[in-house]
Amino acid sequence: MIHFHFVRKKLGLEITWTPKYNEPMKIDNTISLISRVRENLNRMLVNEMEALGMDGLVPSHGDILVELFKHGEMSKSQIADNISRDRSTVTTLVNKLIKFGYVETRKNPEDSRSVLVFLTAKGADLKSGIMEISENIFETLYADINDEERRIFRKVLMKMEQNTK
Repeated sequence: MIHFHFVRKKLGLEITWTPKYNEPMKIDNTISLISRVRENLNRMLVNEMEALGMDGLVPSHGDILVELFKHGEMSKSQIADNISRDRSTVTTLVNKLIKFGYVETRKNPEDSRSVLVFLTAKGADLKSGIMEISENIFETLYADINDEERRIFRKVLMKMEQNTK
């Protein structure tokens, strides 16, 4: 626990802190490591997508395409929930996928207020490439990491995600 005390200066307040009982600060580079891994993975994903002719796509587009491969047509709200993005972000991403000819939308017959997103033939043709990329990333990410380490790592990451919600 950190205690704050305030020192009044001529032109205002100066805030200083002192750790309770002179405890050492609990800081490490976990956030930096997570950030660097994410940046490296995104770079790898973009490079692999470009190598397969998927120019202009970003990893979040891949998230949407994978959901559509799994579920067929989906509303933007369902996609947003499944990939943990807000609806406006999904709308922007879907619009770009429409522009590239990978998906289309149609009115939802069960709810006229929403639209369903579905793959075009061109979008469906991306499945094998995206699955290949996913396998390559998985193999790279978990190289030299055994099943038990992977299980523990995922468990800790899920706890961290819950802690930050």
